[in-house]
Amino acid sequence: MSQEAERTERRERRRAAVRRAAGVGAVLAVALALRLIGITWGLPDATHLFSYHPDEFHSLRGALSMALGDPNPHFFNYGSLYLHLVGIAAAIADPSIFLSIPNASPGGALLPMAIREWTLDARIVTVILGVATVAVVYALARTLWDHRAGLLAGLLLAVMPLHVLHSHYATVDVPGALFTTLALLFAVWMVRDPNPRYALWAGAAAGLAASTKYSGAIVLVAPLTGWMVAWALAWRGGGNRPPLASLLVPPAAALAAFALTSPFTFLDWPSAWRDISFEMHHMRVGDDPSMMALYPSGWLFHLHGLVRACGLPVLLAVLVGLIMAWGGRWWELLPLLAFGVVAFAVSARAQVRYARYEVPLLPVIAIIVAPLASRSAWAAARAWLEPAVARLAVGLLLVAAVAAPLLLSADALYDLVARHPRAEALAVLEEMVPRGGSIGLLTEPWFYHPPVDYCNGGAALRDTPLWRPYRRPVRELAVVGVDGARVREELPHVVVITDFELGGRLRLGDPAARELMGALVDEYERAYTNARRPTARAPFSPGRMAPQDWRYPTPRIEVWGRR
Repeated sequence: MSQEAERTERRERRRAAVRRAAGVGAVLAVALALRLIGITWGLPDATHLFSYHPDEFHSLRGALSMALGDPNPHFFNYGSLYLHLVGIAAAIADPSIFLSIPNASPGGALLPMAIREWTLDARIVTVILGVATVAVVYALARTLWDHRAGLLAGLLLAVMPLHVLHSHYATVDVPGALFTTLALLFAVWMVRDPNPRYALWAGAAAGLAASTKYSGAIVLVAPLTGWMVAWALAWRGGGNRPPLASLLVPPAAALAAFALTSPFTFLDWPSAWRDISFEMHHMRVGDDPSMMALYPSGWLFHLHGLVRACGLPVLLAVLVGLIMAWGGRWWELLPLLAFGVVAFAVSARAQVRYARYEVPLLPVIAIIVAPLASRSAWAAARAWLEPAVARLAVGLLLVAAVAAPLLLSADALYDLVARHPRAEALAVLEEMVPRGGSIGLLTEPWFYHPPVDYCNGGAALRDTPLWRPYRRPVRELAVVGVDGARVREELPHVVVITDFELGGRLRLGDPAARELMGALVDEYERAYTNARRPTARAPFSPGRMAPQDWRYPTPRIEVWGRR
């Protein structure tokens, strides 16, 4: 080859590399933009001490402990890795606040300022890890197929509404999915090259996943499946089989990574076991009987949830993607499929029903759909998809598979940015209830209520010495419970109800909930609701409610005023 030809070839390679980098950059930019829109939703402000997400305070425990000079988070309902990352981010982003916490006085302005700043810092950590997951999904799909498949897989995860929504929250689900996806990448590399170092990396990633959220440990099934596939391929092809001892590498590496990043799980074992055993019991028996009755089958709950999480066209594209992958190196998908099946089964068998348990499955779904954009997969599937009509149908499905989740994400972002039912309800309450009047609540003020008290953390936080001084109700509060007789007896000026408290119970015909509504209809009239189509008398429209963690931004709130 002449020098001129070599120079031309190098230029073409550089241009191709630039185009590939530009494509990846565009996908990551989309992912970042969707996760930053509405990032300040529900942050603490002058009306409420804690954010409107019920779990975000727990993610700040590591920062609070570190600021007080104690690296032990004293919270073990999930692993410590994310808590430590949030603490490090808070120390870097707000060093003056971080260092001032030991001198903060309960009831003063410093702790509320820190809670707001650190909640935002924690959300930014989640955004970074969520965008990093999109990059890993691209790398994994490119490894399995090619660059175009990687772009499609990354774009799909970037626009999936469940991943977009939970990337706005300072919680462990999206960070944990990053590490499970990394473990899947290394497991696929194990199939291609059963080198012990890939088993080591896969195990370490699984340990980091468990250190973020304990259930992430189930991703160990992926490297173990990768080892078995590599052994079967070597046996079939007459190559060198991976040593049996390398099966022990992923679990050992996972344990080491977990111990390194969640050391106080072992150093403070009594406290850790208290929280871990609570979570085990919680998952086994459930928490809300009405939700369990509304969704009796975990399998159907999560199957329906995946439709909401990524859109029906995406799930249809999964079937086509599996067909197209079958014509190529389908065995490399086995670690992903094994993890997907086990993760879905574990979530389905749990008696607690939340959509966020589906987050680790979303990268797997995106990767399985990726062959729809792959030249190599199209070539391998030519026997099935040769007719022009079939190719057109797959092309339309591909467009729908991107458009549907993007539209669903836009709807979720609208709720984060444009709808403020808690603030609206608070304005109504302040106008309706005179000074000295009372506001009736079914429970202590919590995340789903209008901020009728500055300390809005529910009974558990409102009664602790650190946060009790922040109890500042806008009016006198009367916690009446789900008790119609008590409402008739006390007759507060207004009663506030939400779908989180009553929605499931009313749909199941709970006698106490129906008696309460009877008292409201007799003694009160509805003065405010954020429902788009409220019924005349009943507080909640018929039909199944979306899972709670879809409804955090827009709980159904009703204010009933005394006649």
